Amino acid sequence: MTVYTLSIIEGEAGRDAVGTELFSAGCPIHFSQLDPFTLTWLSENGYEEPNRHVLVTPAGREPAALNVVASREVDL
Repeated sequence: MTVYTLSIIEGEAGRDAVGTELFSAGCPIHFSQLDPFTLTWLSENGYEEPNRHVLVTPAGREPAALNVVASREVDL
């Protein structure tokens, strides 16, 4: 099992940010791997709103992104 942190950010992440956007080709996880509770959490926190992004980082590592709206750890 691998643990990741999903962080929803508003606007640009900033140049010091780490992690990979959830829907990018280089992301270590795929949207279809997420459990129903995480999908609900994403929706409740407005991940589909314009100008929002989801950064994926290894658990325990801060994304160092500006404007983090919400974060959640997921086990895959």
